[in-house]
Amino acid sequence: MATKTKTDPELQALLDEHGTYIPRSVAGKIAGCSAKTMCRLTTSGELPLYAIGRTRTLRVKTADVYRLIHRVA
Repeated sequence: MATKTKTDPELQALLDEHGTYIPRSVAGKIAGCSAKTMCRLTTSGELPLYAIGRTRTLRVKTADVYRLIHRVA
């Protein structure tokens, strides 16, 4: 039997609005910084980056951005 985990209402609102995987530019808007800063965070390994599909579209998880904001704040 699978158990459902409770999701923070703020995170759930972000997931509903943007989806599970988002571009770095959108992640920057959510975090209140630039897309370039998001690139630096993914390059340094602070924020995981995922290649989606055959075209290798690069995305970050909305939940990871949310955790990054709350970890720093």
